[in-house]
Amino acid sequence: MFIQKIITNPQKTNTIQKKLIKNSQFILVLNTMEVNNVIQINTEEVDMMATSKNMRRIGDYLIPKKTMALHYVTGGLTSSTISSKKEWGIIEGCPAIIKHIAEDYMVINSFHSSAGRVFKIHSKDYIYFDKAELVDDKIIAPKYPVQLNINEFSYRDEVKTFTKTIEDMIKKPTCDPIVKKIIQDKLFQMIQSQGAPYIKITDYLKYLNGEITLSPNERFGNEIFNRNCRWCPPIDITYDDFKASKSYPAPLGIRPKDFCLPSELCDTIRELLTQIYNFKNIHKDSFADIKNLLEEREHHKCKYSGEVIDAFSYSSTYMSETNYIEICHRDPNDRFLVRNMYWGTGESNRRQGGYSEEDRIEDAIRLLMNNQEHFEKYKEQLEQLNQNKNLHN
Repeated sequence: MFIQKIITNPQKTNTIQKKLIKNSQFILVLNTMEVNNVIQINTEEVDMMATSKNMRRIGDYLIPKKTMALHYVTGGLTSSTISSKKEWGIIEGCPAIIKHIAEDYMVINSFHSSAGRVFKIHSKDYIYFDKAELVDDKIIAPKYPVQLNINEFSYRDEVKTFTKTIEDMIKKPTCDPIVKKIIQDKLFQMIQSQGAPYIKITDYLKYLNGEITLSPNERFGNEIFNRNCRWCPPIDITYDDFKASKSYPAPLGIRPKDFCLPSELCDTIRELLTQIYNFKNIHKDSFADIKNLLEEREHHKCKYSGEVIDAFSYSSTYMSETNYIEICHRDPNDRFLVRNMYWGTGESNRRQGGYSEEDRIEDAIRLLMNNQEHFEKYKEQLEQLNQNKNLHN
């Protein structure tokens, strides 16, 4: 792409120069060529000129065009020291905020990271970031299915503080061993997205450096992170679409069913803790530090089976087929929200499978309508349901 500008007093023609265009603290290096009184600016090496529309300032929000493995900055925003190992510092489509700008780099904090985790982006990589548009304090982030208010960056600290309060609560000697066991096993699952197959960053870097050769049909990398925060972009694409992305083979986000914003996560964790607080035979005094956040209810029941959840029956091993309780989705296509999440029995979770409650209800109705023997067998129960109008009041 070429941008042309007429010059009034050309002294030299057909010369190629290196020029610096400096706007505030943002610098771009452009190749220019003067031909027939016209300056032609070759912008193939950069994405956009440093115009007032595209100037980057501290506090601006950016939308990354690809996932990047980076060293995080240690010792403060202006520090020259970085971590020894790289991590997924920037995620394609996940907003970031500029925290510091220097002559040839900027320091940014990605939404998916903790508030204090910052990464240095050198000027040569500015082409991988678009300035985010804001409307009524909401970031226009196309990868997200919901509006993203800038306040969500601050809510990350609320999640962190709430988590620390819960962790401190179960460390106290007054905390009942069963309460401690349940929360120790399940808190991480509440906060983080589900695991997934993955490649190590070391293998990703080897691939970029041409040290890994793949056969035509070999799968390498995964679009889903193996555990990450719940406000990463929700991703539901084919492997071919993943391979065509600028980020490949780096991950792009998390499963849609794991997604929620930081403000929503606080509410969902509070709801799941309230349900634990109302398990049968739970030691309620162990929740003294957060009791003001919880509700007194009848004993909590599995919504699928109707079984009362008994704390005395608790057992849990990650991915076990015999877990007594699991975090259940009423609809696996919905998000990680209060309306959708509850503690149910492991057996009910397995029976429901990857289907929603409505899917299972429709199956049952269809079976009854199409099979006379089933209809006759359950006729009495159906009549009871029809007569009992106040069953769930």
